[in-house]
Amino acid sequence: MINIIPPAFIHYTDKLPANVAGRSSWLLVEIRKGYEADKGILMHELFHVKVWWLTLGPLGILLRNHPRFRLWNEAAAYKVQIQHPNKNGGYMTIDEAAARLAGPHYGFGITQEQAKQHILNS
Repeated sequence: MINIIPPAFIHYTDKLPANVAGRSSWLLVEIRKGYEADKGILMHELFHVKVWWLTLGPLGILLRNHPRFRLWNEAAAYKVQIQHPNKNGGYMTIDEAAARLAGPHYGFGITQEQAKQHILNS
């Protein structure tokens, strides 16, 4: 599937790590099969693609490894995600988003309360 704005290829797959429902790399968004109706995850990943385009691609590649940029990028993507329904028609709460952002998957070393503030201020 092709997304027009921002330009991206969207691929639904079973070949993601067990704890990952979606990820993006440059212009490719991969979402786990079974999450096709999860607009929140889609919009989270499309936010990352939009940032890639806005940072002119190569600059974004350099920035994406900078800890402060990575934290802002993920916090802002969660801010977008909580505004859209999940696959069950409900919405992720800011506390759920903060718990994920503060979790070991990202390795930011922040508390859930700090993560919540980053999401609110992104």
